[in-house]
Amino acid sequence: MAKKKNEGAKTRRIANFSAVIIVLFLSGAYILETMMTGTEVNYFFVLLTIVISFFVVVSIIRNSINHFKMAFNVPLAIMAFYTTLMEFCRWNSSYYLLVCLALCVISCMYSSFNRTLMFIITQNLIIGFLLLRGASICGPGVSIFTVLVNWAIFLFSGIIMLIVTRAATVQLDRALEQQSSFNDLLESTENYVAMINERNEVIFASKTMAHLANSKEPMLIRGRPFIDLFPGKSLKIYAGKLLREKENYAEDWEFQLDGQKRYFKAVSQSLQRGSSGSLINLYDMTHLAERDEIAAMKDSMKIGLFFMDKNYIIQDHYSRYLEEMISEESLFGKSFTDLISDSVSHSELEAIQDYFNMVMERSYDLDMLEEINPLNELHYVNARTSERKVFQCTFSTIERDRGEVFILVTVYDITVRVELQQRLAEEESRRQEEMQSVFELIQVDPNVFGDFMEDMEHEFDTMDKTFKNESMSAHDVLVKVYQSVHAVKSNAVILGLNIFGNKLHNLESKIKKMREMQDDVPFAEMLNLTMDIEKISKEKDKFRDIIDKLQSYGSTDAGGGEKQNVKVLVESLVKAATRVAGDLEKQVRFSASEVDHEAIDKGPRREMKEILLQLVRNSVVHGLELPEDRLKKGKSEFGVIKLSIKVTEDKKFIHMKLSDDGKGLDYKKIAQRALANKMIKKEDAENKDLLMKVIFSPGFSTAATEGIHGGRGIGLNLVRDRVKEINGTIKLRSETDKGTLFFITIPVKK
Repeated sequence: MAKKKNEGAKTRRIANFSAVIIVLFLSGAYILETMMTGTEVNYFFVLLTIVISFFVVVSIIRNSINHFKMAFNVPLAIMAFYTTLMEFCRWNSSYYLLVCLALCVISCMYSSFNRTLMFIITQNLIIGFLLLRGASICGPGVSIFTVLVNWAIFLFSGIIMLIVTRAATVQLDRALEQQSSFNDLLESTENYVAMINERNEVIFASKTMAHLANSKEPMLIRGRPFIDLFPGKSLKIYAGKLLREKENYAEDWEFQLDGQKRYFKAVSQSLQRGSSGSLINLYDMTHLAERDEIAAMKDSMKIGLFFMDKNYIIQDHYSRYLEEMISEESLFGKSFTDLISDSVSHSELEAIQDYFNMVMERSYDLDMLEEINPLNELHYVNARTSERKVFQCTFSTIERDRGEVFILVTVYDITVRVELQQRLAEEESRRQEEMQSVFELIQVDPNVFGDFMEDMEHEFDTMDKTFKNESMSAHDVLVKVYQSVHAVKSNAVILGLNIFGNKLHNLESKIKKMREMQDDVPFAEMLNLTMDIEKISKEKDKFRDIIDKLQSYGSTDAGGGEKQNVKVLVESLVKAATRVAGDLEKQVRFSASEVDHEAIDKGPRREMKEILLQLVRNSVVHGLELPEDRLKKGKSEFGVIKLSIKVTEDKKFIHMKLSDDGKGLDYKKIAQRALANKMIKKEDAENKDLLMKVIFSPGFSTAATEGIHGGRGIGLNLVRDRVKEINGTIKLRSETDKGTLFFITIPVKK
């Protein structure tokens, strides 16, 4: 094949040389003949034609990338030059057909049958055209019969040359095509391929085989003994056995090469059609063996491994333990995002998909991607089995077939670790809460604390009875429970029991959301609420244990008089005012100079305390201004809250007055909020008496935000219901920037 290729190149060089010689020969013949015959010729035009034709032919020869095109272009350019000399330069040549025949030979030498055929057809069309014009292509005075006979002989010669050209072209093209295909195969194959002769010498070799022999080019190892291509003793032993059995050899090779374990499939076959050589093919099986080892290792590891494409579809070859982890089978072709959709919210799922796209783009910093990984701790829920686990997922990109990018997902089951951490955190939190509770209780007066415990027991008993009252609707039950929780929370916060108060505050939030449900409250929600209250109730029992421990160590003073005395009540109210004011950065002075001991002893102590606590908190939160605002109004920076409790002369009623010198009620804001909540009609927006009643409605509040001290609209509602429970009355008077007065009348207990 190489020999035929070289012969084709040599023939083209002869054709090129012949074309240039013909141009020069025709030019010289024309000039010599016209000079000898004395023909009048414009030699400037002739020389210009000769020069142009010469450069055109040379340019075609030098600049043609596809040499097959020259089979048409080169002879046609020479024929055009020759015809120009005859027709326009008065050359009566008798050898026109002979020169055309020579041009046919040159066209055939370029070994392109199709273009030679095109040239001969074009050539005969030009000859026919010249005959019609009366040109003397066979010399002057020659009969038309002689001209036609010569043309027929010329045409027959052209057909013979076409037949020869076709045979040569087809054979050459086939040989070149076979050689080119074989060379392309050797150039591109990843197999270790070699063709050897009967003496076991290399005839052809692939690039990979040359690299194995530490050679950059396959040409450099031609003629070398085949066994010399292999480095190392073990490979040479394999190669020797192959050469001994090369007619039908097929075995697996396992050896060490450059410190790496390699696996080859070696096959040898004898060449057919009389050749005594052999074709040897070594197929590298290393990656398949490694893949099998990796697959075995992957399936034995207690982690989940799988590939995911850009559409989040799980690919094949995932670790079998993954099915056990997520309690699903046949994961190939399933969407990973669908599998975790029950474990995350819709917005979280969208964020996870955005994260996957960032990983797939591979244009972001790996540390940053690891830091923002939304599945670093996935709380997985199987919708079918309701099984719950905690997974940690990591992601990296891998290029697989044809450069397509996949995400390699590694899933670790960290359920046990997370549960242990949660238990440790809960235990640590419990110890911290217990320590904090001890420090908080040390600062509480035993009598005040006893009062608090007695009131709290009452509220929890009330909640228990409320839940058991089947005649009440769920929403009515929630209002009563809400009031009791709020009352306990208020007392806890006043005493500085912050941890306990925060838990009650969170419970309030839950009740508030349940009250805002438009439909009936689900039984499951009510059941969960009772369980939460039971849990809080157990918290209060711990207080008694702590107090008992403190008293056993002599850390508290159990004395101090009766619990139902003025001192305990006033101290509780003072604590309430100062605690709330401190948290809200306000200044307050509490005055209780007119408190009748008889009123405290004969009145409903618990209800009176709850009512006054809520009113004091309300005055500080909603009534008193910030110190800087009070100074702008010309007031003292200290807000004043006054309390008086007296028994009437007939000993039948108790009068309680609680006033503050704050900003008073904002009737405009109350009206706006009442209208927004559809509690009043638009025409009642100026009715102050009606607006005063509105503020006692459950859930009504003018506060912009909720806090531990107020804003949920339950405090004054609790006051109204407690006053009603003890058959009392409450009146309210308020004046802008002068303050608010609450006047409560309570019948004396019989």
